[in-house]
Amino acid sequence: MAANGEILKYAIYKSSSYSSNYVAENVMVDKPSDQGSRWTSDSNSPPQFLVLKLEQPAILQSIKFGKYEKTHVCNLKKFKVYGGLSNENMVELLESGLKNNHLPEVFPLRDEIDGNHFPCRFIKVVPIQSWGSSNFNFSIWYIELHGRDEPHIVRSCMNWYNTVS
Repeated sequence: MAANGEILKYAIYKSSSYSSNYVAENVMVDKPSDQGSRWTSDSNSPPQFLVLKLEQPAILQSIKFGKYEKTHVCNLKKFKVYGGLSNENMVELLESGLKNNHLPEVFPLRDEIDGNHFPCRFIKVVPIQSWGSSNFNFSIWYIELHGRDEPHIVRSCMNWYNTVS
């Protein structure tokens, strides 16, 4: 499936942990042949997460996960994605899992509440299970977010959202 919308710019807001040189910022660059180009949690004990902050509020449409060029035991077998205008108040946008292969995967994200598009500024990716046994940490190799961030579109959605929240 192709990604929807424009590629949205983001920064790393925070992460639960990281292992060695596998810092969260690594997910911002797609280097499938580089074993070191990934975020790896320092533990597999919950909660482990990455929080991304969009450059500006947007209507999210999809998330793309890039992967290493080979199967890997730390790939996410199960994960959840949350989003919202603040880091403290998010809704679930997706619950899914990655195939343990080298192919990038794109997932549509929930973008409506009661039939109305809602804006997000923060996105939280929560690993639940890796493909390895229960003692393997989680790795995310690359994240790309797609959606709409034109001010006239987002503003009308924010006006609606602020009246109901």
